[in-house]
Amino acid sequence: MTFDRWIELITLALAVVAGIYAALMVVMKPFTDRIQDIAQTTLREDFIASRSEHKVINERLDNVEDDVRELKGK
Repeated sequence: MTFDRWIELITLALAVVAGIYAALMVVMKPFTDRIQDIAQTTLREDFIASRSEHKVINERLDNVEDDVRELKGK
């Protein structure tokens, strides 16, 4: 095979691969968008739950600190 023929084959292979990639991107777009939405929603819910848990822990620490102050005062 000549050099020109190899270049044509490589170019054709790249074009086929690019076409397959583009087709997969179009087909998979709704699925990837849905997965991203689920991931963001999950992260948001985890953050809200974490914030609530921190609030409860901080309230408990405040209560312990108040109890310690009260015991020191006695």
